[in-house]
Amino acid sequence: MSKTSRAQKIQLLQKVALKHFAPVLPPEDRSVLDILMYACCLEDAPYDAADEAFGRLQESYFDWNEIRVTTITELSETLHNLPNPRSAAIRIKKNLQSLFEMRYSFDLEDMRKMNLGKAVQELQKMGRMTRFVLGYVVQHALGGHAVPVSETIMELLKMTGVVSEAEAAKGETPGLERAIPKTKGLEVASCLHQMAVEASLSPGSKKVQSMLKEAGYEPPPSEKQAAPAATGAAAKSSPAATAGKAEQKAAKPKKAAAKKAPAKATSSKKASSKTETAKASTKKAPSAKRTSKTAGKTKAAGAKKSAQKPAASKKKTVTTAKKTTKRKPR
Repeated sequence: MSKTSRAQKIQLLQKVALKHFAPVLPPEDRSVLDILMYACCLEDAPYDAADEAFGRLQESYFDWNEIRVTTITELSETLHNLPNPRSAAIRIKKNLQSLFEMRYSFDLEDMRKMNLGKAVQELQKMGRMTRFVLGYVVQHALGGHAVPVSETIMELLKMTGVVSEAEAAKGETPGLERAIPKTKGLEVASCLHQMAVEASLSPGSKKVQSMLKEAGYEPPPSEKQAAPAATGAAAKSSPAATAGKAEQKAAKPKKAAAKKAPAKATSSKKASSKTETAKASTKKAPSAKRTSKTAGKTKAAGAKKSAQKPAASKKKTVTTAKKTTKRKPR
């Protein structure tokens, strides 16, 4: 990527941002610490949401020390209207804790009189001093020239080709401050922030798509191939296609009726086969009964014969006994 092409892309991006958005400038009477805390709320969030969250933060707590000792969960509930309230709560709490450990107070007004480089070094030592918060404080409180870059702004710079993937991974934006003059720094930074947040919150809207095209965004080949597929799906859902589907559905019941007829025939065949088997079983049943009857008769006859034999033996013993009694001497 050459420097000229990068500078041209940055100029085109700021032109589109200024065209679609109006700059939002914060009040001038805020202290350095107030600007820092407001930047923690504003990062990756709309201006109106940041204003509401910052106002609720000041009304709900007595001072910054009470916010410092408050849990992240409670702070997240206070900042619930932000897109990512937990991240904002972590930034606020960590920066306040670092400031208290460094200075044992919550006053940064002396930084206005410091050399800009020294003030930036001291701010960088704080716990959750992101590039966006640092750039916002330098721009709005210390009078320096900086463009606050958040994650949403970095994503916008990648889409428009201002930075590469490798540069975005390192958090680098070469030539951004040089391409934007200091006199227009506040306006461009504000409009660029609004454009990036809207592209992040509603990426599929027509307004965002048109803005990105104006800024030189070209969708990847995968998205271009998805467009014909979408048109094909739309063609399938057209009235002619739906009418054809209706006719096919109307023709299907007739085929189903034709298919059901052989099924009935087969069922009748099965029923007839069942009746035949039942008749065969009924015919065989009497033979089984006859065999059982004959077996019963033979058993009864055998029982009678066995009953008659002991009676005959008794008679014989009686007669012998009579004969023996007659032969005894008197």
